[in-house]
Amino acid sequence: MSASDWTLPDQYIASQAFELGKQRLITSLINTLQRESSQLNTAESIWRLHDFLSSARYQYEGRSDFEFSTILFHLADMLKHNLISLEDLNGLEQSKLSKVIAMAMF
Repeated sequence: MSASDWTLPDQYIASQAFELGKQRLITSLINTLQRESSQLNTAESIWRLHDFLSSARYQYEGRSDFEFSTILFHLADMLKHNLISLEDLNGLEQSKLSKVIAMAMF
């Protein structure tokens, strides 16, 4: 989809949900880091945390740009991982919402 396929209200709803999902992801990551870092007691546990952070950063950076060509996929992924809810997408055009819901099932 291109920007021309999006009404202004849809653009607003999608961008707000996207930003909310990103913020919830960061909050979840911080909580995980606080919990995991309190259990560091070996070199191996340090390297595991490092690997986790590297993976989390890679995933975050891959999802951090709002682009119309990929936004439905990102919203579906956020919905699937409970970073956003259907309520956060309230008002989105039905055809776009249906696509997000369908993609979130897989």
